[in-house]
Amino acid sequence: MSSAPAASAAPAESAAPASSASAAPAASGGPPGPGDWDKWSKDQKMEYMKTAVIPKMGGEFHDFDAKKYAEPKCVLCHGSGAKDGSFKMPNPDLPKLDATPAGFKALAAKKPAIFDFMMKHVEPDMAALVGEAPYDPKTQQGFGCFDCHTKKK
Repeated sequence: MSSAPAASAAPAESAAPASSASAAPAASGGPPGPGDWDKWSKDQKMEYMKTAVIPKMGGEFHDFDAKKYAEPKCVLCHGSGAKDGSFKMPNPDLPKLDATPAGFKALAAKKPAIFDFMMKHVEPDMAALVGEAPYDPKTQQGFGCFDCHTKKK
């Protein structure tokens, strides 16, 4: 997956990835197993997004800022990709992030609430929802900031 800042939050308790031997969603509609997300069909991903990701992540964004995120929808994360049906990620419509340690330090200082929310909730919970571990700066593996955001050039 992509790189993220040097600090990473622990996985959320409520959405731990499930192990899966097949690429199909679990009968319960559970999360994909490690590496399975890329094997799922677009229809499988759409159904899972509607039934698992939007309720969980939309609720988290709403709880974080009910006014700004009154009714979170696909466009919140996928931007124009939700409108054209591509759902391309990372999404160039999201804020571009400075990938340097200094850039992340500056962002954490300038916007501490959203930075903390992204690190402690969005990153680990989305990682679990797509069957990946959160980004680990030591191994530079896992689901992180740059699976959604693009880098500043």
